[in-house]
Amino acid sequence: MIAPDSAAGLRAERRFDLVAAVLIGAIAILAAVLSVVQMSSSQDANRADLESARLAADLSARIAVSGEAIDSAGGLQQAALMVGMEAVAREEAGLQYDDPGSSAIGAAEQSAYKKLQAELADTSATTGGAPVDPYTAGLLNATTQQLIAEVREQNHQVDLGNAASFSEQLAVLGLSFLALSGVLTGLAAVLRESRGGRIALSAACLMAGAAGLLAILAFL
Repeated sequence: MIAPDSAAGLRAERRFDLVAAVLIGAIAILAAVLSVVQMSSSQDANRADLESARLAADLSARIAVSGEAIDSAGGLQQAALMVGMEAVAREEAGLQYDDPGSSAIGAAEQSAYKKLQAELADTSATTGGAPVDPYTAGLLNATTQQLIAEVREQNHQVDLGNAASFSEQLAVLGLSFLALSGVLTGLAAVLRESRGGRIALSAACLMAGAAGLLAILAFL
């Protein structure tokens, strides 16, 4: 027969071994889950960062090119208006002073002004058409509304990247807790059913629980 004290000690050891075995299984499962979360979050963060950088570069190009196009068009319009004003002034001077030469020059400048206006209108109307490629056309024709929408998308990608990076950090921290939990479980297996072994096993369970909580937070 087994003495009562020996039977109680045997049951305690079995409980200890059962808890340790369950804990080792939980550590293995959590390690696999957190590893997947860490890799997935890392890829999501890299993808969002690359997209954010691309949008930032595209925004810079759109602002620069469209601004240059607007400035250039404005300068050409001013030059055309100057030609038109000079034409009107010469025609009026020719009529006022009965100067056929001045009138003829004014008429020629007026004709040049109308042709220049027509050319500018055609250029504006065909901007982005052949042979200009679609991307260049988008740079030239960028509107304020398009730029605002692209800024919003760029900010959205930054937010996605930050969220993915935070999830990755949680996963890495959870893996660190699991590593510590594994060490404590090994220590508990060496110390067995003793005060030190129970403390080590309890601490290992606590670390594993914290890792599980971090895994849940990383998914959210």
